[in-house]
Amino acid sequence: MKKNILLICSLIFAFGQTSCVNEGMEFDTNGGKGLDFVHFVGSQLTISTVLDDVSAHTVSIRVSSTEKSAQARSYSIQVAPSSTAIEGTHFNLSSKSVTIPANEYIGSVTLTVVIGNLIKNPLNAVLTLDSDEAISYGKTMTVTMNRTDLCEFFPSMLVGSFNYVSDDWDEEGMAMLEADPEDPYKIHILHPLSEDITWNENPLVINVDPETFSISGPKCVVIDNLAEWGMAAYTNYYLQAEEGEFDFCTGSYTITFILGCDQAVFGPYHYVLSR
Repeated sequence: MKKNILLICSLIFAFGQTSCVNEGMEFDTNGGKGLDFVHFVGSQLTISTVLDDVSAHTVSIRVSSTEKSAQARSYSIQVAPSSTAIEGTHFNLSSKSVTIPANEYIGSVTLTVVIGNLIKNPLNAVLTLDSDEAISYGKTMTVTMNRTDLCEFFPSMLVGSFNYVSDDWDEEGMAMLEADPEDPYKIHILHPLSEDITWNENPLVINVDPETFSISGPKCVVIDNLAEWGMAAYTNYYLQAEEGEFDFCTGSYTITFILGCDQAVFGPYHYVLSR
């Protein structure tokens, strides 16, 4: 599926001889009639795409001046705190400044979307021109990033009865997951991930990041000792969700657990929990 890029430009920045008024003085966008200022070309960009789109997830952010200059001019671009998209996670900029070359009107930088990290629909990157030369209605550019193949998510999808399998231990079974009463993203695994061991009553805890749905967790002591296995010298066996991810489109967890104790660490062991 090809990426759809919708460019929404204000009429004031249209490519033509459209006249505008600024503090009682008329100017056009190709020259400015003596008024020297810079602005984003357009005020909004929207990128709509899907995860398996193989095309480049990039857009060009252009900045224009009403006057040419014999010298190249550079302007800083800031990511506003009001952005819902996170730089370095959801998108990257080719540069945090844009340069208009000498004897040119327009310069540009490239915004690249990290499509695999788009987990909310939509996210916005609000960019501002940090320059006294920028006019107020040309200082801001909003880039909206949209995954059209995202599934609808509810916190209740994180809990319930799940099948589990582990190729590492050649086992499978059922596990019940419940949310902490005070935090729907703190999940308790109430049934053990091994039927062959007598567990403590303490639940195994996993934390699900509400932004990325990545999984981590604290060390949870699940067995005081393994005397039943003839290993009484080893104590405080724990499981820890070291990494993983919840895929709410398929309703499955993929989790890497570390099994350890006071004396040693075993693993890692990979589990898949699914409906």
